[in-house]
Amino acid sequence: MIKIAVSSGDPAGIGPDICIKAFGQKIIYDFSPVIFGDKELFKSRAKTLGIDVDIQIYTGQEIELSNNSLWVANQYCDLNILPGRPDPNCADFIISNFEQAVERTISEEFEAVVTCPINKEIINKGGIQFTGHTEELAKLSKIDKVVMMLATKELKVALATTHLPLREVPEYITQDHIEETILIINNDLQKNWKIKNPLIKVLGLNPHAGDGGFLGSEDQEILIPVIKKLNDMGLNISGPHSADTAFINNNQIKPDIVLAMYHDQGLPVIKTIGFGKITNVTLGLPFIRTSVDHGTAYDMAGSIKADESSLIEAAKIAASIAIN
Repeated sequence: MIKIAVSSGDPAGIGPDICIKAFGQKIIYDFSPVIFGDKELFKSRAKTLGIDVDIQIYTGQEIELSNNSLWVANQYCDLNILPGRPDPNCADFIISNFEQAVERTISEEFEAVVTCPINKEIINKGGIQFTGHTEELAKLSKIDKVVMMLATKELKVALATTHLPLREVPEYITQDHIEETILIINNDLQKNWKIKNPLIKVLGLNPHAGDGGFLGSEDQEILIPVIKKLNDMGLNISGPHSADTAFINNNQIKPDIVLAMYHDQGLPVIKTIGFGKITNVTLGLPFIRTSVDHGTAYDMAGSIKADESSLIEAAKIAASIAIN
């Protein structure tokens, strides 16, 4: 059975809650999740949630992992973590869980890694420079470039840039960067999603894709030449499209994926359409990584309100890619 490493995220957030609700209630899956976190913290949180959970320590020697138990790769935390009370002193513990899950997936102990939410502010306040999961995954994998993609059953959106201040985005929109990004998307969709010749719809950087250069020159000088070059190589790219109408269903051929130029150009659309049922996937890695589509939700931590559906979907997608 497929083994999946699950990084439990910020213990003051809903990460432990959704892990317990998703994987600690004797639900049968076609994969075996192992949660990276503190066993005693999971015991305490399960009690707070009123959920009876059989917690077992994962040692790496188990031949088969029963779905009747919550399997924990125990990472001891010596802090008093309270639900909804984020603590920068916990930064080392959070990052250690994440790195352990990733490194043991790279070593092929696990077939995929799924990450629960963390808070960048808390990590940085704790003295660790951290931009986001996507960027750290590239570093841990010793890869120059990866691509962030959010996916539902109806729509996939990838990002040319991720966690940048808006004023810095144009600096990163170069021909080389866009070409490399599109090639990663194309290769990953072919390899892991079994899409033979994916149609990639590229959004313009500027309003109305620059309006012929009157609203900025990047679309004409950077995007159009790259799109032409890649189409001449046999890829299936359209654009640049004006972002304000690109997601409208007007009976045109549906793209396999939309490439947005920056974070808040593409993600508000897909999150409006499918929040709670979206999976964050990192393209271009030598292993499978998926994640939930939401944050730490400190206001719901330690309550039964936290919705585990995005975590379950992320694990199911990771397992399905691994099987392929």
